[in-house]
Amino acid sequence: MSQKKKRRKKKYRLKKEVKRKLQIIAVLFSLISLIVLVFTAFGSRQKDAAVSQGVWLDEALGVPVIQQIIPEGSQNRPGMIRKIRWIVIHETDNFEASADARHHADYLCENKTEINSWHYTVDEAVIVHTLPDEEVGWHAGDQQTPGGGNMSGIGIEMCVNEGNDFSKTLDNTAKLVAVLLKQYGLSLKAVQKHQDFSGKDCPAHLLKEADWQQFLDQIQAYYDQLE
Repeated sequence: MSQKKKRRKKKYRLKKEVKRKLQIIAVLFSLISLIVLVFTAFGSRQKDAAVSQGVWLDEALGVPVIQQIIPEGSQNRPGMIRKIRWIVIHETDNFEASADARHHADYLCENKTEINSWHYTVDEAVIVHTLPDEEVGWHAGDQQTPGGGNMSGIGIEMCVNEGNDFSKTLDNTAKLVAVLLKQYGLSLKAVQKHQDFSGKDCPAHLLKEADWQQFLDQIQAYYDQLE
């Protein structure tokens, strides 16, 4: 073989080797980029989930708040941490005379059969806190919809039991919501009905016999006091 052909062959091999190395580098670079992207996304989700550290209130504009938290590991306390976007208003739809806020809290803490939970129960005298604000509760009827009532909302149940003063319960709820909006940097637009997430006629009594806008106005008035 002539020297010219040898040089040409050697040059060809060198080009091929360089091309192969460049291809390997490109693959490695793509792999590293993908790994960085995955870890960045995971880190962002973790950071987003940890934005909301729950508050523990002793009172809400004069209304006492009792802490009676569902035990860890209970089937109705999944322990999933999330960012808070909504305050979801419900009614208990339980008209028994004994169905006040304390008894509903007892039910949530002792319940072994049904998977439902919410964060606060309000009656004419007290507010009972049963689930840490930053944890997911099963109350809005929209399963695990991203950004939905369960996954991003604080559930508040208002008592409608016989003998309970509903107008006072409504007022206490407005105070609680105003405080929560202030604590979590949310606007009045964050206040939603159970109906908005699942279509259920809830809070039924408020929607039929009271005025939703007037309730929002009450919240705004209390919020302004806090300002």
